[in-house]
Amino acid sequence: MSNDKNDGLDLVGLGKLAKAIPEEVYTQSTEVITNTFTQLIAPITESTSGLGRYIRQKFDNMVEVEKAIATYSVQNAIAKAEEKATKKGIKIINPVHSKSFIKAIEESSKETDPTLHEMWENLIADQLVNINFHPHFVEILPHFSPIEANLLISLLNQDEVGENDGGYFGGPHDWILHWVRKNGEKQLNDWTYSCELLREFHFADILPPKDATYNEDENVTILYRTKAGNTFLEAVSR
Repeated sequence: MSNDKNDGLDLVGLGKLAKAIPEEVYTQSTEVITNTFTQLIAPITESTSGLGRYIRQKFDNMVEVEKAIATYSVQNAIAKAEEKATKKGIKIINPVHSKSFIKAIEESSKETDPTLHEMWENLIADQLVNINFHPHFVEILPHFSPIEANLLISLLNQDEVGENDGGYFGGPHDWILHWVRKNGEKQLNDWTYSCELLREFHFADILPPKDATYNEDENVTILYRTKAGNTFLEAVSR
């Protein structure tokens, strides 16, 4: 994170936001917001009129502030998708999973936390350029708080954690009190429900540290980001 508060966030390419939603987003008229949203969605749904009508019905049912944020989110997402498509030499596609696309727009309209809102924008964008996008990601992100999002971002891959005893702990893991990002790290982090949640989604897992690295009564494990966690981060990162 930048030391300059005006720079906002810059986590694993998630981009920079001074605030999640600029103040001017809320001051637009309903007519301007509606027209802008319609113009943004039209090129995406031109070959699937049913999807276009469905998205518009969902949009019309939103309260005014949600319409403003949804429009802002889609506008940013399309810009990101166009940038990514240009770099890859591909064209923007119609969302393969229309239900997930609509849900991502709806969820983005309710999210004002900078990290999570940026993730929703990027999930919308990824669906416009990635035919292999997995809709399960749209089901998982609503379960995230900023704590889980930033925890996942902070973790290392398995090959970066340093020496460990390899393999997995057998049996229940209720004994864990602390975790570290890599073997030998001095700062012990409290084991929390956020750690359990990332493991439940298979975005993170644990490894035993090398023998005698930590005192037995500290009950320390290494918490690392899995391949599934990396795939999810790729989808929600710019």
